[in-house]
Amino acid sequence: MVKKPLLYIGAFALVASVGGVIAQNSFKNLSMVFTRSSQTEYVIELDQNNVPNDLTGDYQNTFSDTVSTKLGHNVKLTFVNAKTLSNGFAQLANHGKIYNYESDDNQLTGVVGVELVGSGSLLFKPCAAKGYLADIDPITINAGAGKVTVPACDYFEMEAGDSGASITNLKLTYSCDAEATDVKLLNGIYTGIGADHFIYKLTVNNGSVSIASLDKQTNDSLSGTVQMMSKTQAKCTFVYNTYNIYYTMNFDGHGFTFVSKTDDVGGAAAGAVTQISTLDRVYNVEDFESYSATGTGYVSADAKYTTTGLRSQYYADYYTGSSSGEIGGSGWPIMTSTDNSNWRNDKGYNGSKGGIFKFSNGMGMRYISMNELYGVKAGMKGTTLSFWAKGAYTNTNFNTYHANNTEMKMYAYYGSPLTPSNQTTVRETFDFTVQAGSTWQHFEMPLTAGRTYYGFGFYAKQQSGSTQYVPFDNIMIYTASPYAEYVAPVAVTGVSVSPSQLELTTGGTGSVAATITPSDATNKNVTWTSSNTSVATVAADGTVTAVAEGNATITATTADGGFTATCAVTVSDPVIDYPEGTFKGTAVVSGGNYGIVISVGRQGSNLVAVRLSNKDAVATGITFNNRTNGITITTTGDYNGYSYGNITGTYDKANNCIKNVSCSGQVSAAVSNNGSITCDRIIASGSDHVFADCDGTTSELQSQFKRRYMSGSWQVDNSNADRITSNTTEFVCGTGSVKRRGYSGGAVALNFQNDFASAVTVKNVQFWVYNPSGSNITLRMWGYKGTNFGSNFETGSVTATAGQWTYVAMGFTEAAIYNFQIADFNNTGVYLSFDNIYIF
Repeated sequence: MVKKPLLYIGAFALVASVGGVIAQNSFKNLSMVFTRSSQTEYVIELDQNNVPNDLTGDYQNTFSDTVSTKLGHNVKLTFVNAKTLSNGFAQLANHGKIYNYESDDNQLTGVVGVELVGSGSLLFKPCAAKGYLADIDPITINAGAGKVTVPACDYFEMEAGDSGASITNLKLTYSCDAEATDVKLLNGIYTGIGADHFIYKLTVNNGSVSIASLDKQTNDSLSGTVQMMSKTQAKCTFVYNTYNIYYTMNFDGHGFTFVSKTDDVGGAAAGAVTQISTLDRVYNVEDFESYSATGTGYVSADAKYTTTGLRSQYYADYYTGSSSGEIGGSGWPIMTSTDNSNWRNDKGYNGSKGGIFKFSNGMGMRYISMNELYGVKAGMKGTTLSFWAKGAYTNTNFNTYHANNTEMKMYAYYGSPLTPSNQTTVRETFDFTVQAGSTWQHFEMPLTAGRTYYGFGFYAKQQSGSTQYVPFDNIMIYTASPYAEYVAPVAVTGVSVSPSQLELTTGGTGSVAATITPSDATNKNVTWTSSNTSVATVAADGTVTAVAEGNATITATTADGGFTATCAVTVSDPVIDYPEGTFKGTAVVSGGNYGIVISVGRQGSNLVAVRLSNKDAVATGITFNNRTNGITITTTGDYNGYSYGNITGTYDKANNCIKNVSCSGQVSAAVSNNGSITCDRIIASGSDHVFADCDGTTSELQSQFKRRYMSGSWQVDNSNADRITSNTTEFVCGTGSVKRRGYSGGAVALNFQNDFASAVTVKNVQFWVYNPSGSNITLRMWGYKGTNFGSNFETGSVTATAGQWTYVAMGFTEAAIYNFQIADFNNTGVYLSFDNIYIF
């Protein structure tokens, strides 16, 4: 056995059989006398030499100071409702406390005995882990009774009884075994969900252990023993027929985590009880069965928090709108009425005792919290706060029920013990309605997993009429419900899968969902499979991942009944970025340089236009070979009577160009650089060219364009804002276009808003126009050689084809212009959309 070295606590002067050291800090002349009581134990003695400097002659709410051990660890001792005692260690008021479970790293290992000298008694409450009081009955330590053996623990709380306690001398016996522990710290009930989806309950009582399923048609049940392997690990041994089954589980005070399951016959009994990954403690917050007297709510002058009966467990406040209180500040005094929160021996849910919660028309709230006297209750964890309540009474005899339902709130406090400053900021709220009448009702408030809760409170919304009294009982915190019971299952009769077809690209994901029939079937679990995992795989949650091009069938199979339904999955290689925009290059035809322009857009179906030379424009279809190695553009048309068949090119995303452009057919022989032509994307720069991709908002478009209309004479229209707007439904690329309204009295023109800063040399014009009407519309274009729409030259007319996007491209006689205009004549109010306007 490893022996623990003699502890050195810097806050105390030590006197021991091996020598003494004296040190001081905020504890005045604080000495702890360590005496060797056995080979494996030390005794720490607290007396008049250990009183903290700041512990005064008046009762204090709380007072803490930290003790440092020789190993450099800190131990915090906290006093509640305590004051100095002449020639003694401390005076505790009714239910005053001393505890150490807020220590950062407690090295006072294994408290095994306590001796009290003075008067009164202390209730010793062991902690299974830091901040968690063990779920076992407290051990009573009477003054003068000598050393009392207690369950071995590192953390503890000692509480004075109804009459307080005068502590002249307090001896704490500590074990020196680093692994000192006590199986009693495991005592309690734990619940969890098994791998078979049923709820299981584990019960530990002083070394005995049992496990049982709660909601199976035929419940499993095993019993056995439990032993501690270390402070944080336990081993349960269950007897199954003639075999032993061993469960090893980690323990953190709040519950168990599965480590391993074995048996002594090589697996023969391994399936006796399903594996359960976690078993969380069921906290029996209060069932009121331990009370033998009603609370008085007494508050004395010199013992501020003195309470008895029910009030010894609960710190109760109520709202009056005046004075100050300990929990809620102004308007929150401690309850002083004898029946504001009371105990009754004939109003319990499944026992004989319950709590009574009082409120009246003059009070906005009646409040009760689990917070033991200024917030020193250790925390609890779970996902459900459960309680029972029934209809309110209207009299103190508790025999007449109120006629109306009672609307209430439940508060759950988390993060830290409840104090006046945090009572409205560290709580979760649950609204519930208690139905009138004598039937008990079960309520479950959802809690946040992983949080530590320190208290609860009831709030009764202000009611009309006389004072009312609501009974409540069996307040619990848990994760898996200990109330679970077997319910006959509803059988599955069928399943469907949506969608029934799914198209994905390589590397992409989609999802499928199964719908079980009937909707209230008990077991809705399904298993997902893929007929071809080299094409598509499917996860347990229905996520489908495309692996490679091809086809696969995804099947859902119900766990109950084996019903199936399918989804057909088609996987293709992904479409890479669409090369929207206008690209230009040079084709050398019969020794001469000819411009080749490829304008790519889309709207519904893919659109493309290809021009070879400035005078010829052919609007054609576009085909994309959508593969990861690029996009191939294929068009058809002719040039000067020669068939060129197809023009092809591959989009190079990295360099933002269409390369390897090639013409086929009769003209190909005249193109000397055929197959090596590169068309670069047109990007506005300086005065070389101007363009508008028309993707802006309405305000941006109107700052870029102006409208002109003819009603007897041409005018610039700056006031009629609806003649030009943005359009996000009709566009050939990007996210929008210019939508320009026609004018029934004459032509309407679309101009760049301002003259160019200087003349721009132009010989090419191109744009896309969408005509939503049922007839063709004639458009004309001008380029203005002077500023402010001066001398102009007409470029000719073009037709916007009904019901589609039309590509417009014309060549100027090269000229320097200051503005450009598109106009239509005799248009009866049709909105035309323009996009990708390029002048270069």
